[in-house]
Amino acid sequence: MRSLALIVTLASAVDPAMAQCRNSFSGDWVCAYGCRETDANPRVEIEGNAARCWNELGGVFFGAVLSANSLSCFHKIGTLSCDGNTIEWSDGVIWKRHLGSAD
Repeated sequence: MRSLALIVTLASAVDPAMAQCRNSFSGDWVCAYGCRETDANPRVEIEGNAARCWNELGGVFFGAVLSANSLSCFHKIGTLSCDGNTIEWSDGVIWKRHLGSAD
């Protein structure tokens, strides 16, 4: 019973805004700003701390997860929004989550 009370106490201490920020980079994306015009969707796959990223031309790049909301790929840093629907890259490119993609 003591452990249940501890779990309830710890769970109530979690900031709800922080809990919402635990999203995944994995999935298909659509370029919303700054990409070259192509028919291919960008994609990210995460395995452990390793990242595989495909650009809009289909080129694959290898990177790393830096934190719960940032990764390194394409020689730049991508930051995931708290709602998990936007990646903003350090060069100004913006990706939006492809509808129906939440791998």
